[in-house]
Amino acid sequence: RSLIIPTSKSVYEISLSIGDGQEKFSSPTELEIAYKNLKEKYTTRQIDAVEFEKLKIDNESLREQLSFISASSSYHSVGGEVIGKNIDPLGSTLVLRVFPEFGVEVDDPVIVDNGILIGTVSRVDYGIVTVRLIDDNSSKIAATVVNKEYTVGVIEGGYGLSIRMNFIPQNEVIEVGNLVVTSGMEISIPYGLLIGTVESVEKEPYQPFQSAIITPVKLLSHIRLVSIII
Repeated sequence: RSLIIPTSKSVYEISLSIGDGQEKFSSPTELEIAYKNLKEKYTTRQIDAVEFEKLKIDNESLREQLSFISASSSYHSVGGEVIGKNIDPLGSTLVLRVFPEFGVEVDDPVIVDNGILIGTVSRVDYGIVTVRLIDDNSSKIAATVVNKEYTVGVIEGGYGLSIRMNFIPQNEVIEVGNLVVTSGMEISIPYGLLIGTVESVEKEPYQPFQSAIITPVKLLSHIRLVSIII
């Protein structure tokens, strides 16, 4: 950059090298305006880059959802966009904008990506659908551990903080890393929707059941687009 100040007291010129060229300004005011315009253009480009990245992520998620739904002739779905999240510490829900809502019913499963279950429909109200997430305290979903016995149990949420699989028979072997999927024992939820993996196993002597802490496959706080299986 170079600064040129003529000897005249009434007239001066500021010259700045910008990129491959050179811009000249006859006053500090012109320079300030040019700086603000340049800053605005830079900010706009940053925003555009962020929006483009969001679109890429959304597009990939939709591709996976459509591929999963298309792979089964028995699945039909309705898309939804997340427009809100419950901040109540005792609950964990999402609010969706769904169009059309025709066919969506309470207890329908809600998935992302390639068949990952995130929750079930708890309310339908004129194009707005509330989803009870799997870590919600009132969420209970029949599930199966993908092990030798295909052990069954019930996935229960813990105030939006954890997911636990309860009522697992004490004599069956559950290992850390085992996949957990829906069992298909509920009318509205098909078999095989991925829920998570076993993080730890809790066994107590002389008790009829053991339990396991489950780590969800998908971060429930990073969801924008979903599909509701109807």
